[in-house]
Formats: sequence, C-alpha cells, structure tokens
Amino acid sequence: MTDRLRRGAGWVIKLTLTAVVTYFLFRLLRVSWGEISTLEPEQWRPRLLPLVGSFALLLLVFAYLVGLWALMVRSLGGPTLRLTDAFRIVFIANLGRYVPGKVWQLAGLTYLAGKKGVSIPIASSAAILGQIYSLGAAAVVAAAALSIGKTSALPDGIAPAALGFAALAILFTTIPSILRVILRFGFKLGRSDHAIPEIDSWFGLRWLGLHLPAWVGYGWAFGLLWASFPQLPPVVWPVAIGGFAGAYFLGYAAAFAPAGVGVREGALAILLAPGMGPASAAVLAVIARLWMTVGEIVPVVVIAFGSLRRSSRD
Repeated sequence: MTDRLRRGAGWVIKLTLTAVVTYFLFRLLRVSWGEISTLEPEQWRPRLLPLVGSFALLLLVFAYLVGLWALMVRSLGGPTLRLTDAFRIVFIANLGRYVPGKVWQLAGLTYLAGKKGVSIPIASSAAILGQIYSLGAAAVVAAAALSIGKTSALPDGIAPAALGFAALAILFTTIPSILRVILRFGFKLGRSDHAIPEIDSWFGLRWLGLHLPAWVGYGWAFGLLWASFPQLPPVVWPVAIGGFAGAYFLGYAAAFAPAGVGVREGALAILLAPGMGPASAAVLAVIARLWMTVGEIVPVVVIAFGSLRRSSRD
C-alpha cells in the first residue's frame, strides 16, 4: 500500500469512527430529528447583551491562555515572546485542531514558535505541557462542578466518573517523573532526541492551578450563551461550567475526531438534557460549537488583516 493510500485509509477510518461515536452518543440522548424540528424558531433568537458578553468573556479566556503559553515558554528557558507574536502563533496553530489526529496543533505551535527563536525542545515541551495542563484543568473543573451539580438530575454515574478522571489528571500532571515520560514519548513521536527541559517539584501543581481559572471562565462564557436564549430553563451554573469542561475533555480525548466534532456536542447534550430536555440540549450543544468556532476564527481574521496591512505599507 502506498503512503497516499495509507493516509487516505487512515482518514476514512477516523471519520468513520467520529460518525459512529457521534451516532451512539445521540442515540444515548434519545432524541430524534422530529423532536428537534418541533422546537419553535423564536426559542433560538438570542438576547444581544448576554450573547455579546459571552463572546467577550470567551476572547478574554483565549487571551489568558495565550499569556500562559508564552509564560511557560519563558519558564522553560525560552525567550520572552511579545504578546502579539504569541497570539499569532497560538491562533494559527489552533487551526490544526480541525485535522484528525490532534498532533497538528502541537506541531504547528512548535514550528511557528521556532520561527520566533524558540528552540525545538522548549517549543515542543511548551506545546505538549500546555495541552496537558489545559486538559487536566478541564477534568478537575468538570469533576468539581458536576459533583456540586448532582442536584440538577444529572445522569447516574456522571459525578463519580468525573472525579475519577480528575484524580488521574492530577496524578499525570503533577508528578515530575510522569511528566518526563510524557515528554519523552512526545519527542519520540516527533522523531526528536533533544534533552528535556528541567522540571522542578512544584512545576505541575503551579501550572495546573494557573489553568483552572481558564476553564471556569469558559464555563461562565458558555453560561452567558445559554442565558442569551430566554425561553430555555434558567442557567444551572455547575452544569454549565462542568458540562462544557467535561465535554471539551471528552472531545479532545477522541483523537480520531477533528476538533472533537460530534463527540463534544453529544457529550454536552447528554449533560444538559436532564435540565432542558434532549431536543433543546442537542440544539444548544450545536450552537455552542458554532459560538466557539466563531470565537476562534475572529482572532485569525484580525491577524490576517493586520498582516495584509503591514504588507501593503512595506
């Protein structure tokens, strides 16, 4: 089999897995297209103020995470990156999330950071560790919030499962020896034999803690999106925060799904359904995907526009 056929077969398998998992998640939700089609269009006309607030908070969280990534590059021994450069690197690399495999985003971060003078081992380490701590923090926030939200008629077993994932996340993100193993594995996948940057005993706890506010912020932003539809039930904040973080975590864990598409929406809809019904939950989960995508595209458009203006002046 040629390399082209092998790559093509790999894409077909990943996309098939994405479709199958998405199908079973929505089957678990027990919602049909007929139920969704009965929803009144007026129900989905958002109020402007909370919608704008949700986008503003989403962009603020993005900015916070970009700053954390630049700070991690520096803490690992790399140069101090200008915030504008860090924004350009992170948001352009984020487009790689929409390619199946999850490695393209990290590869893009490493490549683009290297063009700004960041060495390959530091760029690779910052890319891998930044993703590890983001996902670890998502698991912790999901577990904490969904445990609080047990009174919201969440499906049985959700809270204990979330707590188990959170315990594993803390274990894998705070023990230096485990982090070194993860980095060696990441370097091996990238066919690199560079030395691993120094990691002290408090590195894991420090960075996990710094990423926790981002996921609380994501959840609040999603809650504002939820609140912008006045005909939906009132926002249950533990479910909004924990559900969004948990669904994102599961979407990323599904490495075969481009940007977790389908898997994230199915998981989020299942977590929202007890409080608003399966049909409304499914629609809101899809709207959340569009909302997040627009939030990611806007900075890329601004970056591209800025680059064109600079090129026209030169």
